[in-house]
Amino acid sequence: MSEEEQRSCPIDVTPSMIAGLVEVLVLWGGRIDLHRLARETGMETGLLLRVAEVARVLRFVEVANGDLILTKDGQVFSRRGTSGKLGMLKDLVQGLEPFKSVIALLSSTTAPLSVEEINEKLGLCPVDEEQHRKLNSFIIDWLVATGILEYDGETSSFKLRRAKRAKS
Repeated sequence: MSEEEQRSCPIDVTPSMIAGLVEVLVLWGGRIDLHRLARETGMETGLLLRVAEVARVLRFVEVANGDLILTKDGQVFSRRGTSGKLGMLKDLVQGLEPFKSVIALLSSTTAPLSVEEINEKLGLCPVDEEQHRKLNSFIIDWLVATGILEYDGETSSFKLRRAKRAKS
């Protein structure tokens, strides 16, 4: 992702939106015009474009001549169950921004960090309560759900999930 794409990462896009988009593409034979998709789903065009962009970055779709086209990776994703989808996302997001930066930040400390501290260090979104709430949900949806991070609801903080050692 370019620096511009990193700064404007759509924190309102969730893994379930990506899965839904992939499933709709499967139902439409792997290809649909973006405008038709917006009409058919009733999804706001701006949000649909953000979802499509994240799906493109994940390599689940390609965009050509205004059409969304399901890729082979998208087909593989669509055939997996929930845990398989989460596993695939876990592998993919670790190399993509802003996930990579959040993971690196939390890897550099053993202390849990709040979403405000993460945002202060990485500058992922404007500094206001609503954006921090969205960023908190974004991190939970993508990095906690995939098992990369742990979230403590009592302290509203995140930490890297460490591999558990086998007992000897």
